[in-house]
Amino acid sequence: MESKKTKVKNKIYIFVLLLLTLTSCETLNPFENEGEYTVKRIDLPEISSIKNLNTFKITLVKDEEEFLLLKGGKNIISKASVVISDQNLTIDHSHKNNLKIFDLIEAEIHLKELKLITANAPASFSSKGVLSGNRLDIDITSESELVEMKLDLKYDFLDFHSFGTASGGYEFKGICPTSNYVLNGIINIKASELQSKKVNLAQNGIGEAHVWAENELNVTVYSSGDIYYTGNPDIEISRVQVNNQSPTAKVLPE
Repeated sequence: MESKKTKVKNKIYIFVLLLLTLTSCETLNPFENEGEYTVKRIDLPEISSIKNLNTFKITLVKDEEEFLLLKGGKNIISKASVVISDQNLTIDHSHKNNLKIFDLIEAEIHLKELKLITANAPASFSSKGVLSGNRLDIDITSESELVEMKLDLKYDFLDFHSFGTASGGYEFKGICPTSNYVLNGIINIKASELQSKKVNLAQNGIGEAHVWAENELNVTVYSSGDIYYTGNPDIEISRVQVNNQSPTAKVLPE
């Protein structure tokens, strides 16, 4: 029979092996520390579009000076990466720990005029103050999975497009005379406080859309997500049968 002393040695050996495995595996490290809270500033050239490739808390600021502030634990911030190319800012990070939950890295982005947002991973977007310009495009890819967005806008033209199985809640307020929405996935739009003269909306998902259209509301229905409107617009509705989907969405006043 195995002696008691041998059993104890084996248990210690197994524990040491487990400890070494956990600490050497970045995604399973119970002893990782996020480090002291820090703010890292990166000055930017002229930037007009942003893309996230990993999970961030993103704050957008219209400013005459262009720079990025990365906020969070020092050890987590050190794993962030920033790529700048052709007026596009791409942010990413390599941090992952399945045993401990840390606060999201906050990326505060100061730009003169933002023209394109591409969400390519889960994220939270918000604006500090009003974002303004001629045209803003927002693309939500299926890889983004879940995105939350709350923006105060003043643009001539807004174009929002979600792809594939994207999901999330999107809240817009301000003024955009023309607003276009192409909705795929489970997308909930809250834009009853975004003043638009003309709204074009293609509903190919199962979320709800709430919009403000003063003069004209054009809706193409492919699926079942209902549309609610504020204002007294002329309304045109088209229903299109695609695959096995039922174009049953209702268009209703708020």
